[in-house]
Amino acid sequence: MTLFEHNIRKELLSDSPLSSRMRPKNYDEFVGQDHILGKGKVLRNLIENKTIPSMILWGPPGSGKTTLAKLISEQVGMNFKSLSAVSSGLSDIRKISEEIINNRTSNNNKTILFLDEIHRFSKSQQDSLLPLVEEGIIILIGATTENPGFSIINPLLSRIKVFKFEEHTKESLNNLVERILKNKKEYFNYENIEIRKDSIERLIIGSNGDARKLIDTLELSILSTKEKNKKKRISVEKVDELLENNSIYDKKSDNHYNNISAYIKSIRGSDPNAAIYYLARMLKNGEDPLFIARRLIISASEDIGLANPNAMIIANATYDSLGKIGMPEGRIPLANATIYLSLSEKSNSSYIAINEAYDEVTENPITQVPNHLINAVTDFDKKSGVGEGYTYDHNSKGAFIKKDNFPQKINNRTFYHPKEKGIEKNLKERFEKLWNSS
Repeated sequence: MTLFEHNIRKELLSDSPLSSRMRPKNYDEFVGQDHILGKGKVLRNLIENKTIPSMILWGPPGSGKTTLAKLISEQVGMNFKSLSAVSSGLSDIRKISEEIINNRTSNNNKTILFLDEIHRFSKSQQDSLLPLVEEGIIILIGATTENPGFSIINPLLSRIKVFKFEEHTKESLNNLVERILKNKKEYFNYENIEIRKDSIERLIIGSNGDARKLIDTLELSILSTKEKNKKKRISVEKVDELLENNSIYDKKSDNHYNNISAYIKSIRGSDPNAAIYYLARMLKNGEDPLFIARRLIISASEDIGLANPNAMIIANATYDSLGKIGMPEGRIPLANATIYLSLSEKSNSSYIAINEAYDEVTENPITQVPNHLINAVTDFDKKSGVGEGYTYDHNSKGAFIKKDNFPQKINNRTFYHPKEKGIEKNLKERFEKLWNSS
């Protein structure tokens, strides 16, 4: 929350944020996640049967994970305890675990332990949860915006069920706005509020599928708008002011990795339009342009390679130019490079070759370099015959003398498999002419 937003709340709000006051009390009020909570769906059936397993709710911010956890405890009549990984340590887990264990002796009700941002818990903290889950002392419900496969330890993952949440659709966000506007008197003690359709659309688009962000932004828009002619008219400018620099893009989150992955794969797939879209998306959300430029260098090497060596030159030039001109102008050379790499011929032959060579070196790490390839540095080397048998290629007519340059254990392995793509087609012809001839 910005200082501006904080001051508004301090001056105008005596209650909790609207997003908290609007939390649904039953399924009918819960918005979204029909793929797991619709009638007949797995999670809905588990809740209705009051057979709640330990679970992780994985999804983007503002998709209803915390809300559903509280709703589950109310629906099944269980005790509810919660911790946040941001402010809790191992001692907090132990303390709340002792409370739950002591409570079990006097109360037969099971306890749901809700852990917000569970991905931030360390390995040792997650380890401490294992016996509690395994022995049924708690029903663990964790909420995370990160891929559990990367952030949750395998022993814990094997004991819980993961439910994937989706970001809210424009339709579900619009339903939330309508609910708020229909209850203006209840929520704001004020009925003369007008918000135009274009302001609502901007609010929905700017919320990026995050219901909490939408509700809080709408609330602050209303509270920070001055009354004029006994009415509060919410403008697009007011919504934009509150949404500015309020991105959910986190450089350490799945958003960061998913966007760069989509960007590189669009370049690899020769789709300049999609690649430019992901470039704009990353830059608009504050991604480091030098990080993007470094990935372009990797893409030029891995995916384009020898089919178009100029791609590497352009990628390197893009990285250098960013240091000279900075942003926002730096988006232009990034766009140039993105489109050029997208439409370049593709070859991963060098990438495959070095990986196969790595594997060979791993399997045979100690192999003696052939004698004819070793330099005779000292007189003793020369007297010992070091370097004998080497022939200087430039002394031949074609500057090439065919010979076996591998250690004996390797015996002329083939790692490079040229492709008939772009400039590499010419390299392939030369390679075959030199090495396939008798």
